[in-house]
Amino acid sequence: MIMAEGRKVTSADLELNISYSKYEGVRLKEAKETLEKELIQNSLTKNKRNISKVADELGISRPSLYELMQKLGIEK
Repeated sequence: MIMAEGRKVTSADLELNISYSKYEGVRLKEAKETLEKELIQNSLTKNKRNISKVADELGISRPSLYELMQKLGIEK
């Protein structure tokens, strides 16, 4: 059972702290590309731009990572 304040269940009711407000009004393709870019850039920073580690962390192959980086305009 979910306890909610209003008539609709919100992310706060489920104790989800993730904010998707920046994706409101954005088409799915654009939101997906934005999220992919953020995840890749964060992983690149975390792993000191070690492509093998980034690809492993993201669960994709190195060639797929290179393709995504090129598509999203992320420098190698």
